[in-house]
Formats: sequence, structure tokens, C-alpha cells
Amino acid sequence: MVDLYPALKPVCVELRLDSFDSCGLAVVAMHASTARPMACAFGAEPMWYSFALNDPAVTVIEPGTTVTCIISFINHDGATEAMHRGASVLFGDGACTRGVIKIVSFD
Repeated sequence: MVDLYPALKPVCVELRLDSFDSCGLAVVAMHASTARPMACAFGAEPMWYSFALNDPAVTVIEPGTTVTCIISFINHDGATEAMHRGASVLFGDGACTRGVIKIVSFD
């Protein structure tokens, strides 16, 4: 079971979890209940925005797969200023990247 965050605004994305991260290490499956990923927006300087997998239908994302799901940014207002609909944004743990999210819509 996935604990949802109802107070956070939903964002529909296509999320691609790579098989290898940007440090060259194998990526493990991403479990919604324990994952604490961050999206990296590049502006004047890179800014990491924490998000939660907030979709009850998606509990685990396996490496090498792409899923359409709902996420919620912890700082929704900042994320919507830094990213736009249709943007493809790297995500990871703040040190290395593990995949790409494509923003489908900010609800």
C-alpha cells in the first residue's frame, strides 16, 4: 500500500527510471513508500525539487521502464515556476541522476 499525500497538488508525469545512474552504478527499483527523489531544474543554477510518488496505482517502478503516474512536488509553487508542461527534467537523489520525468500536466 502507498501512503498518499492528499495535501500536496498532483502533477501528471511520464517517469523513466534508468538502468544506470549518472555515476555509472546500477539503479535499483524505486518503491513509492520509501523513495525520496528530487527533480533537477536548470535555470541560472541547478535547483533540486523534492517530490513524492503520489499514485496509488504505482507502488514500484523497475529500472529500465517508463510509467505514467502522479507525483507531488513538496514545493509545488517553486516547481511550477522552474518547470513547464512538456518539460523533460532529470531526477535523482541530489547527487546523481537516475532518470527523466516529462511533465504532462500540472493539475
